[in-house]
Amino acid sequence: VGFVSVTVPAQSDAVLAVPLNRSAAFKGKIQTISSNVITVAGTPAWTANQFVQAIPTQNDTFAIQIATGTKEGLIAKVTANGTNTLTVQFDAGDDLTGVKSVDVDGVLNADEIDVLPYWTPASLISAVPTTGTQLLFFPSSVAGTNLAAGTIYVFSGTEWRQGATPVGNVPLGFGQAFIVRNSGGVPQTLSLVGSVPMAKHRTKIYTLAASSATNQQQDNWIGYVSPVPETIGDLGLGFNAGDQMLVFDNASTGKNKAAAIVLVWTGVDWKQGATVVTNTFQLQPGFGYVYRKKGTGTPQTVVWEDLQAYLQ
Repeated sequence: VGFVSVTVPAQSDAVLAVPLNRSAAFKGKIQTISSNVITVAGTPAWTANQFVQAIPTQNDTFAIQIATGTKEGLIAKVTANGTNTLTVQFDAGDDLTGVKSVDVDGVLNADEIDVLPYWTPASLISAVPTTGTQLLFFPSSVAGTNLAAGTIYVFSGTEWRQGATPVGNVPLGFGQAFIVRNSGGVPQTLSLVGSVPMAKHRTKIYTLAASSATNQQQDNWIGYVSPVPETIGDLGLGFNAGDQMLVFDNASTGKNKAAAIVLVWTGVDWKQGATVVTNTFQLQPGFGYVYRKKGTGTPQTVVWEDLQAYLQ
């Protein structure tokens, strides 16, 4: 268990990302795999659909995370469960190919999974924020850079809302960066409390422009799931020469702030201007970033995965 505190200045934005997980409801080995249905080893004796959101009796939405093997870090949403089975929904391009099970690979070689709840606005910010505080999320399916927020949640004084709709229990994406907008007159300190991730970081980075928009860059709002600083050169980032990392100053005041630092991947090193920072610049726990991927002529998806330093 760990915690990370971040402060959002008054009348200002901070770009954040969650560096921790919520506590797992189950950890175990995979007995069998059939398409998108996983049977776990043992007899967990779950009740039907206990991992499926059903407000008000079950406020959480759950995911599985592959905890070992070639697909370590892979996340998939749980859409149904039986007494020992989990039916999951993958993001586009994901599947369980290469994941090992007891029945096929033996108990010593079978991969492990965690079943854990998604963060939500209500669980992420447990202390009562200032009325009018906003969470701004950016689209992952719109091509281009400097995109406007696609989703905005506002704290009403009693609950999180999108317009008139309560959204306190809406699941938030793993490894997703977002803006916290403090419209109050005093700084807000947010304490992010959770479980230290024990599986590698894994997420996808995209370009979305079709071939008619050759070389169009794409903004990806990303975070790194680690409660300690990590050096950028150790993270496996840098896919095409010309990729950029936009870094925001969360201590400065103002809204809709421009990036304070722009790092550029040369194909060999990360540079800030003419200075090589591959082994000196660190991503900070709880901070979010914009990874501006260079266009490649056609849409491209790359898997960014990295084993955190504290797990090595």
